[in-house]
Amino acid sequence: MINQSDPKDKWFLERYGKFTASMIYKLVESNGTSMFKPGGWAYIQERAIESMTFLYERPEMEFVEALMHGKAYEEPAFFEYLRVSKNNSMRHFGGENPIYLDYNDYSGGSPDGLMGEGADIQWGLELKCPKNPKNHFLYCKMQSQWDLKEKRPEYYAQIQFLLMITKAQGFHFVSYDERYRDINKRLKILDVLPDKKFADNLDVKLQMAQKEKLKIIASF
Repeated sequence: MINQSDPKDKWFLERYGKFTASMIYKLVESNGTSMFKPGGWAYIQERAIESMTFLYERPEMEFVEALMHGKAYEEPAFFEYLRVSKNNSMRHFGGENPIYLDYNDYSGGSPDGLMGEGADIQWGLELKCPKNPKNHFLYCKMQSQWDLKEKRPEYYAQIQFLLMITKAQGFHFVSYDERYRDINKRLKILDVLPDKKFADNLDVKLQMAQKEKLKIIASF
C-alpha cells in the first residue's frame, strides 16, 4: 500500500497521472498527419487512466532490470561526478529521496541533481548508469548535445524538458560505468544547453496531449 510519509511513495503520487520528463519523448514526434505516434497516443491514454484512478501501490516500472542497475550505481556515479567536475555545489536528488518538480499542473520531472536554490538554478544533472557497457562506450564517443539528440533522442527530450522546468542555464548528461579498467574512461560529462526550437515544439505538444487526455476522461 502507498504510504504518503515515504519519500518514494510520495514521489510516485506526485507524478501519478502527469506527463513526466523520463517519458516525454513519446509526445515529441508526429506520425504523418497524426499529432502523435502510436506510442504517444498510448502514453496519453495511460495518463488519462491514472488520472481517473487511485494509486494503491507503486506501479511496475518498465525495464526493471536496467533501472535497478542504474539506481544501484547512482550514488557512486554522483560522487565520481563531483570528483571529476570539482563541482561541489551540485546537490544530489535521487535514491531514497527523489524530488518531483512541476512544469504545470499536468506535467513535470525529476532531476538527479541541481546547482542553485529556488528559482535561481544554474545547472542541473542527469545521471545514467547503463547496464550494458556498450552504451557507456557509445556515450563516451559523443562530442556534443547534437550527438545525444541523434543517438538517444529520449534522453535529449528528457533533459530539454528538465531545462524548461528548472529554467537552468544548462544540464550535464553524465554516464558512469565503474567496470571500465581505465579509471579515466569511467565517467562521461556532456553539456546540454537549452534548445528553444525544441522546447517550443514540446510545449505545444504537451498542451495538445493534455487536451486529448481530458477528452479521454470526459468520454469515459
